Amino acid sequence: MRSAVNGVTYPVNIALPGSYYATDRTYPVVYLLDAYSSFGIVTEMARLLASSKELPEIILVGISSEGGSKEFIYNRSRDYTPTQIPKEKLPEALRSSIPVSGGAEKFLGFIREELIPFVESKYRIKSGDRTLAGHSLGGLFVLYSLFREPSLFNRYIAVSPALLWDNEFVLRRENIFFADNKILNAVVYTAVGEKEGEEFVSSWKRLTSKMKERNYMGLDLRIETAESESHYSIIPYIVTHGLKSVFNPGPVDE
Repeated sequence: MRSAVNGVTYPVNIALPGSYYATDRTYPVVYLLDAYSSFGIVTEMARLLASSKELPEIILVGISSEGGSKEFIYNRSRDYTPTQIPKEKLPEALRSSIPVSGGAEKFLGFIREELIPFVESKYRIKSGDRTLAGHSLGGLFVLYSLFREPSLFNRYIAVSPALLWDNEFVLRRENIFFADNKILNAVVYTAVGEKEGEEFVSSWKRLTSKMKERNYMGLDLRIETAESESHYSIIPYIVTHGLKSVFNPGPVDE
């Protein structure tokens, strides 16, 4: 799918529920970032959990990347970062994994203006029931979207979000949002791994503490520290904890 918003072509993977062609039901839609690497595991786990009634059946929309791993790294670093930082100003350890940045606003425009209308015109979706899910830089984008355009989705899953980006840009964005908004109608699940580096955990703790203290009307915030999990081993939590949490009642709080 070629975007007129930013000129990028996105392979879009669609996984329909098993009952889709046997019924006229409508289904919630989950938009998954980093589908290049995680669409398979999320699809199969979501189907297994739906078959055991631990999740509702969903339509999974995976936003992927053209090319190989090099292109994948380039595209996700461009699309998921909300501000532009010259490569030479990044810490040396990050320069290979974030070769470009600052395209999140346009990427959000692609989702809002092109992808969602396409999906909702082609498939039987449950009106207004949209989830956005991402990990690491994808989790950063999820939380950026929450405070940039909260009504676009009603469920948000941010696993190991890279909130250290640009001196905690998203935390500053939350401050701006709260100044004018005391209502935040969303179900938000966010988690970090117990074995992650402090650069991920400290920013995450600061944001989740602030969000709890704000007492936003309408916000259902579910937070979790994943025991024994690292930055990459936690990825299945998108489904096994994140989707289960946002689609089922009951508090989750570390």
